[in-house]
Amino acid sequence: MMKKSLLAAAFVMATPVLADDLRPAPDYFVDAMVSITTAENIATTCPNLTFDAVKASDVTTEVMEALTADGFDSKNLEGSMADPGDAVRAAQAAFLDKHKLSKDETDFIRVCMAGFAEIQEGTQVGAFLVEITGDGAVDPTTSQ
Repeated sequence: MMKKSLLAAAFVMATPVLADDLRPAPDYFVDAMVSITTAENIATTCPNLTFDAVKASDVTTEVMEALTADGFDSKNLEGSMADPGDAVRAAQAAFLDKHKLSKDETDFIRVCMAGFAEIQEGTQVGAFLVEITGDGAVDPTTSQ
């Protein structure tokens, strides 16, 4: 009897998750993922902005707690959540369109302008960006 139970458990564990069994990614998850990665990319490109990693960590913790509360397996999101790729790509495209940036933007001034606009507007992306200009700040684009 014990053998049958173990075999049944092994079968259930080995059965792939069907797409129908996966729930769509919640908007708060997609929003956080896009906001955090977009802000990080902006800060990497713009010498006058930095990424607030502490805030990103706090938000990530909050999102993971919300996912768990909503019944997602936080240790195996792929096993309980449908691929959010389409929603992420759509949000990224909307951000690029909003700021008239290309996907492979190389003009750091245009990227900086987008970052500063996000901060000024109080958006989720802007919440992860911090200005590093001012007295005593070093501008890495100028020679010392």
